[in-house]
Amino acid sequence: MTSVFDRIPGQQRVREILERAVESPGDSYLFVGPRGVGKSEAARAFAAAILCPDSCGECSLCSRTIRGIHPDVQIFQPEGYVYPLELIRELVVSARLTPLEAEKRVIVIEEADRIVERSQNALLKALEEPTGAVTWILVADALDPFLPTVLSRCQIVEFVPVNEEAVAALVASRFKLEDEVSKQTVRASRGDLEKALALAEGGDAARVRSLAIDAAIAMGEEPAAALDFSTRLQEVVASARDSLADRQKAELEQMEEMIGSGRGSAATKKRVGDRHKRMLRRTETDLYLDFVTYLGTALRDLAFVSSGGDPESVVCIDHAQPIVAAAMNRPTQHWLELIDECLACHLSIIENANAPLAVESVLLALSKSPVATIG
Repeated sequence: MTSVFDRIPGQQRVREILERAVESPGDSYLFVGPRGVGKSEAARAFAAAILCPDSCGECSLCSRTIRGIHPDVQIFQPEGYVYPLELIRELVVSARLTPLEAEKRVIVIEEADRIVERSQNALLKALEEPTGAVTWILVADALDPFLPTVLSRCQIVEFVPVNEEAVAALVASRFKLEDEVSKQTVRASRGDLEKALALAEGGDAARVRSLAIDAAIAMGEEPAAALDFSTRLQEVVASARDSLADRQKAELEQMEEMIGSGRGSAATKKRVGDRHKRMLRRTETDLYLDFVTYLGTALRDLAFVSSGGDPESVVCIDHAQPIVAAAMNRPTQHWLELIDECLACHLSIIENANAPLAVESVLLALSKSPVATIG
């Protein structure tokens, strides 16, 4: 028999905790652990298990919860560096609403460690006065940013690093991939479960990665080449946005068929519509961040090979041959300096810089780097 918790690889203790908790869910949980270990997947799985009597992972209820379109499940992500206070206040108000379909409602706040102190105080009111009809799931990379009062109100569920074999097994199973392909995919994601799943789909995420690797290998060409890479990236991002918008439209239509025009339907549709808008903006930013991340990873491989590293150990193993050829054209220090440019670009985007302009600027900066041929 399948279980929605099969979506969580390499976290046996977490799975046992959540399976027991489903029998009588608490009011608030805090999922904490390193980035990329499956916390967000686990939050959606737990939300589905709370609502689904069988925790099956296959029914319409589970499917809609996992996709974020169930009317009794709200999933939030920050658009920028922090959560705006207004959004947290909106969440607190919405927590008072009664469920539409299920016996409980679930509110998931991803990257909750981006909630600043003032906003945490606003959230605390809802955590201190639970209604019994709502379960909160906060997802975070670390506990340090949280107020002690918030931590005291949450059941803390700790996630551990996941070995690549477990992630590769899940990727191979979900996408019917050969073992070697799934292992390469996980290596490309640096063991990050969510990135591995996105790459395995072979869509926009995979195109962004390939474009980033090509750009890294081509560093030092004319500025026109950098602008070309920037334009191609913008086209991929626009395509991803359009595809997501189409999926959101279909999901909203499906949800409207399920809930009709009864009590609370208008407010639910508005919440989902607002979430869709936030997702569109967040998707664009994430793809630019992913591009810079993969660009930095490819540059790391170039530095590694140029310093005498084994080509079989590069992260971008599926591009090993062109990386080896390009790496030997410049000294290691040169590649390391380019990595610093990527890190600065990544940070600027996180701090709400204009993502397309930030990426275009870093590509232009890298293309102007002098060619320092080894000889």
